[in-house]
Amino acid sequence: MTFELAPRCCFLAYPALLRAMLTMSSALALAAAVAAPARAEEAQIADVVVGAGDQGLPGELSKRKVEVLKIPRPIVVVDPKTAEREQLYNLRDFAQKLPSYNPGLGNPRTSRPAIRGVAKGAGAGDGSEFDTGFMVDNVFLKHVGFQWANFIDTESLEVALGPQGTNGGKNTTVGSIVIRTQLPSFQRKEVFETQFGNHLHVLQQFNATGPIIDDKLAYRIAAYYDKGDGYFFDQMSGASMPGDNRWGVRGQLYYVGENFTDRLIFNYSASHEYNNSASGPIGDTSLIYANGATPARSYFQNLQSRLGRSVLTLDPYKSLNTRLGTLDERQHLVSNELNVEVGRNTFTSITAFGKFRLLPRNTGGNNLTEFTNTASNTYVEQFSQEFRLSSPEDQPLEWKVGLFSFYEYVWNRSYTNFGSDAAAWFSAPRLLRDMTNNRDGKARDLQIAAYGNATYHIDEQFSLTLGLRDSWEVRSGSNFSWNTIVPGNGAIVEQVDAIVAGGGQRFYDTGGQKATLNALTGIFNPQYKATENVTFYGLVGRGEKAGAVNTGAQAIFVGGVFQKFQPVITKPETSWDYEIGVKTNWFDETLIINANFYWNDLYNFQTNFVDTSVVDANGVPTRQTYLGTAKHARLRGFEFDGRWNAYEGLWVNFAGAITEPRWIDFDDAPLDAAWTWSGGAVAAPTQVSRSHSRFNDVPTFAFNVGFNYERPLGVIFDGLGDWANRPVTGFTYANVAWRDKSELTDPTAVIHYWQDAYALINLGFGVRTDDDRYSLNVWAKNIADVRPVTSFSPGTATSPTTIGLPDTVRTVGGTLRVKFF
Repeated sequence: MTFELAPRCCFLAYPALLRAMLTMSSALALAAAVAAPARAEEAQIADVVVGAGDQGLPGELSKRKVEVLKIPRPIVVVDPKTAEREQLYNLRDFAQKLPSYNPGLGNPRTSRPAIRGVAKGAGAGDGSEFDTGFMVDNVFLKHVGFQWANFIDTESLEVALGPQGTNGGKNTTVGSIVIRTQLPSFQRKEVFETQFGNHLHVLQQFNATGPIIDDKLAYRIAAYYDKGDGYFFDQMSGASMPGDNRWGVRGQLYYVGENFTDRLIFNYSASHEYNNSASGPIGDTSLIYANGATPARSYFQNLQSRLGRSVLTLDPYKSLNTRLGTLDERQHLVSNELNVEVGRNTFTSITAFGKFRLLPRNTGGNNLTEFTNTASNTYVEQFSQEFRLSSPEDQPLEWKVGLFSFYEYVWNRSYTNFGSDAAAWFSAPRLLRDMTNNRDGKARDLQIAAYGNATYHIDEQFSLTLGLRDSWEVRSGSNFSWNTIVPGNGAIVEQVDAIVAGGGQRFYDTGGQKATLNALTGIFNPQYKATENVTFYGLVGRGEKAGAVNTGAQAIFVGGVFQKFQPVITKPETSWDYEIGVKTNWFDETLIINANFYWNDLYNFQTNFVDTSVVDANGVPTRQTYLGTAKHARLRGFEFDGRWNAYEGLWVNFAGAITEPRWIDFDDAPLDAAWTWSGGAVAAPTQVSRSHSRFNDVPTFAFNVGFNYERPLGVIFDGLGDWANRPVTGFTYANVAWRDKSELTDPTAVIHYWQDAYALINLGFGVRTDDDRYSLNVWAKNIADVRPVTSFSPGTATSPTTIGLPDTVRTVGGTLRVKFF
């Protein structure tokens, strides 16, 4: 029986402000529709031919690939033809085509997507915001959980580099991942895809589109079911890990009026996978302190002396977990985009709502131990409303102005639940099973912004783009800690002391804290067309990001005496980006080569730091590590991409990046475990300088190169039935994604661990009918079964040496795709 000393907090509803914003957006959109003249043939929306897709474009070209050749900024695009042929479904798949991008997919909450080596500066705090933004169909999705899904029905996926926000959406400092899905069509079509692979993997996908009212209202619905075993099994529960167990559905309605279009999108997805055991032991404690000492007792020794047990497995692929369960993840998204003609211009209203929920059921320990079960239940809701007014394209002056509003509420329920071995392990007899330390972290983000972006074509050669965004943003948050104890287990203070001995926290309430920022984003982006084949461009960009909310902020106690609260909100972060690049096309656009140099300074970069302002009873500074800022970090590098139509039917695609992220001024960095000894003639330092050192776990070089080749084969299946009496085309493809070696440990560590350079090789071949109705291919991903380690820890006196398990292994299979027109 347990007794909770504090009530559980309820999930708050939206404030009246949001309802007022939604009412206002609907009224303004309706007023614009009523007031607009009926001149559909002249409006920008008339450029959208519903159902046309990329028909008429040769080979590997797509509409978006053609468009970005004219944009004077570095953008890399993956088109639907490539995604369909090479079985690209989630962000990990797409990343193999994008060397500057790492999705960092751990689990739905702790993923760390990064562009140019920069993700979220610290931990998995739900109130932090990434330097890398994420947008789907013009909707900005802030929390990383919205990236945890398969992306089907994709029109394009691209990496937009540099500060974003002057052209719509929310501001980001380093870049954004932008996904566009296919519009509904007035041409009826159904597509069914079935895929089978090793590890008992099955993927079923279906999408259908067509008219509801001819030339007026069209629908599109897409759904997937993705199920399969993992590449190793837990020996205790028999669970296949990490495995695939997810599904989703996406529905759209598209209405075309005389002077407007309206697109309504609903998306739901869910997953129940074992993404919570991404590391495993490989040996006893291997920690060596910088003073040459080692822990007085190793993990193996403590396991024997405290519990009387020996280690049962040191194979990370043969785990023995207790109380293991899946991560239950769900997300809902609904958005509406209205485009209305206003003279020759276009008024756009984008309204969106998103909801994300994660309930993890983590293990209590490996090797059949049951110490603590730590997890974070996460609930996120966001609302955004955007209004834009855009000029027609291909004019001497092209412009866009807009208003953007965004609200996000995050509730993070973190807990440390103690198991049956906790009392003996932590030497705390009153630490009984299911006693729990609970922490409720809340974060709110409200932004209202105005932006404008204009391109002036001075002459046929020179153009200048200017963009400016002014964002008023309010960040607020709080953290409340409370404990679940057991009646009759001693006094409350004794039970709380036991919880603290086990790594839990005392009672505290930081109270609500708030910070307001007026953030400016701006770009200066000239373009010079030297010849018909060569265009140079430059970029000076300034971005700003509001302070992060530390949903794990704690009270600082020294000797059981309260000292102060950790700050709930950090300083804002500022980015200055300088780029120069060139876009070229040769031989009638059969060869495309683009290149870009960049230098990006980040000031008050949000990351963990060490606070030494709190002293102990003897006046000695203590080490307090929590979310703060580093004064200055710098990114610089070189990127290139291109494609070559070597001869008819053969396309070669390539991209690469040289990346150097570096700390410039960071003297109060957290210490590696090697610098945390106790006792001895020389005291351990409280902090270490990382100034002028490189970011770890970021490869210097990365590239991918691939090809695909198609060749008509004629009617080779003649005589097998009416379905086979049609000409077919054979195709084959291969892609190599190579990553340089990277250091997984802190540069100040005594033991250094590197992941060697590796290459992921995918290939496939198949046949498809020339009318595109049937397609059959056989494929292999990571054919060499390369298994890169994702992390390394030398352990401590209470933990073994562990490695982060790879997120990719060899998969082989076949896919049958049938299209009904």
